Amino acid sequence: MKKILEKYSKKPKGLFKLLFINFLFAYAPFALLIGVLSLFELVPVNFNDEKVYGIKGFIIIMLFIPFVAFILSFFTWLYFVIGNFFLNMFKKLFL
Repeated sequence: MKKILEKYSKKPKGLFKLLFINFLFAYAPFALLIGVLSLFELVPVNFNDEKVYGIKGFIIIMLFIPFVAFILSFFTWLYFVIGNFFLNMFKKLFL
């Protein structure tokens, strides 16, 4: 039990960077697809409750990719930090 707790209670270095890169490359293909479909006026990009097509829609979705990756990685990182805090408390309590 002690080995397991010690192994998983350490926070990896560069976790936020790793999460950001993973979310960026996971979200980018889908956003590029939506951007290309918007460029050919097949699927709209919704921006401020307005349907946007064409080059403007493509630019909006390209600017949106890093924003979404940042938001998703931040909340995942925060979730991990809170869990790691409780795991460290659990380790100190029982070991």
